[in-house]
Amino acid sequence: MSAMMEYGPLTAFLVVMAIGGLVASNQKISQLQEMSQMRRRLLGLFIIEMSGLAASAWTWMIHNQMVTGGSEFCAAEGVVQCGSVIGDPIYSEFFGIPWGVVGIGAFSVLGWITLSIYLDMKADWSKSYVDYAWWLSLPSAPGIVWLVLVELFLVEGAPHICPYCTSVHIALIACMYILFTIRSERDAGTWDAVQKLSKAELLAKHKASKK
Repeated sequence: MSAMMEYGPLTAFLVVMAIGGLVASNQKISQLQEMSQMRRRLLGLFIIEMSGLAASAWTWMIHNQMVTGGSEFCAAEGVVQCGSVIGDPIYSEFFGIPWGVVGIGAFSVLGWITLSIYLDMKADWSKSYVDYAWWLSLPSAPGIVWLVLVELFLVEGAPHICPYCTSVHIALIACMYILFTIRSERDAGTWDAVQKLSKAELLAKHKASKK
């Protein structure tokens, strides 16, 4: 199994999540200086959700391959591997539904809510939709704890760490954190306040426009 086939998609998912986290952060980015901090948080959140959706779909694909034999996209031996976790006949499903499908559903709903808010932040319903997304994200916390316990203690040959499963967990945790931040800032009255530029930034922007 080539390292590119095994870790290439994983690297891509994590890089996209990191980009989403950077967009949602307070870090100054010149390309986004016209955007309010709240819109940045929503955009970054959406990017992370889409990466989580892709990672969940990838785990589902691996699951389907493991059911019929083996997968060339993730190792089946060692501590860091997917085979014993995603391919486990008992713990790889939630009431008969593969965890990858559960993740696809969760990120799809969260992504739809986030995109709806982002596209129409001035609508009366947009602020309340943040609460819907927040409450929908909360079941992820016990779900992540359970799946980590499964990896460490319950699957055959434990402990095993599934890297793609971990990437999904990272995306979920990031979503919960950003949603918590969005709710807190909304309640503080900074829903769509435009960022104020410093004098130095205004001067640099003015000079750039004349070039």
